Amino acid sequence: MQPRRPAGDRWLSRVLLTAGLGWAGFSYLRSVGETSPRPALHGAGLAVVVLNVVTVALLGACIGLSRRADRVCKRTGGRDAGTRDARLAVVLAGLALVTALALYGVASRSGGGFTFAMVALWSLVVRLGLAWAVAAGGATLLATAAISEAIRPDGPDLGLLAAGLGVLVGAIATRQRRLAETAARRAEAETIALAERSRMAREIHDILAHSLSAQVVHLEAARLLLARDGDGQALEQVERAGRLARSGLEETRRALAALRGDAPPLDEALESLAADFRGGTGRACPVEVTGTAREVAPPVALAVVRTAQEALTNTRKHAPGADARIALRYTEREIVLDVADTGGTEPPLDLASGGYGLVGMRERAALIGGTLETGPDEKGFTVSLRVPS
Repeated sequence: MQPRRPAGDRWLSRVLLTAGLGWAGFSYLRSVGETSPRPALHGAGLAVVVLNVVTVALLGACIGLSRRADRVCKRTGGRDAGTRDARLAVVLAGLALVTALALYGVASRSGGGFTFAMVALWSLVVRLGLAWAVAAGGATLLATAAISEAIRPDGPDLGLLAAGLGVLVGAIATRQRRLAETAARRAEAETIALAERSRMAREIHDILAHSLSAQVVHLEAARLLLARDGDGQALEQVERAGRLARSGLEETRRALAALRGDAPPLDEALESLAADFRGGTGRACPVEVTGTAREVAPPVALAVVRTAQEALTNTRKHAPGADARIALRYTEREIVLDVADTGGTEPPLDLASGGYGLVGMRERAALIGGTLETGPDEKGFTVSLRVPS
């Protein structure tokens, strides 16, 4: 989850931006009528005024669209390439308009026009990455200087250009400061979340793991008594209950490890599930891992393991006699898990479900921004999970 700036800071930023653009825009449009000679409101003079008004309006639209795209990128964690490209295109279009306004301000000695251009420059540059900010902002100022050198007989106004350079440096510094503050807030939020997960893990361990351990002990005692008395049917039920209790205890420990953030690597966890499947069914269950393995967040790792576990349980329950296959693929931005079986050769078994199911798998995937696809194929049934990493 992306940490949010405090509400007061966000509203103050909006008020200052609106006030700055409003004041600078007003002074800019007023300065159009104060240039010497004053443009008449017909012919070429009217064209200049209309062009300036349209430019200001388009620039305001670019700033608004860039802010909207910036919010979308933050909500999606930057995973939407289309939104990122659209934001970059809007910002670059805005900087082209900034160049035009800055040129008008320098050429006509319009302080208001140049001020408006610099406020807009600040608003746009802070939405770019560092390299783009330096390149695009620097190109804006260099283009202004080069063209004003050609159109003004006495050369560019070095004072205004120096002010523009100061605005550019200030905008880049502001962006870097915001990034540092965001990183600090994110680290603080992760620390708090980790502490809360550890607390929950201790509570669950004290309540559930202890009771399951006691249940295993009592079931083992009952098994020994039934084995002595020779009640085969009751013995079978008790042994089954013991297996379920031990399995629940192991799953509890695995969940607690994930909550504490010290769960084993995904490939080891999946290999353990595959070994359990092979041992319980006598069928094949290879594990294939492709891509560069990396550390993932505990909720993501837990979702992958739980999905694989439930998929294998469904195979055992609905497709007895089927082989299974687990494939884990690391891509640049995602982790993809595929669990497939070859279709059952025996009637379905009456096995207890893990209590998770397809609906639960989809809900868990959605909570971390992932997707789950399930369905039959030409060989059997496939469960496919895609989660961001």
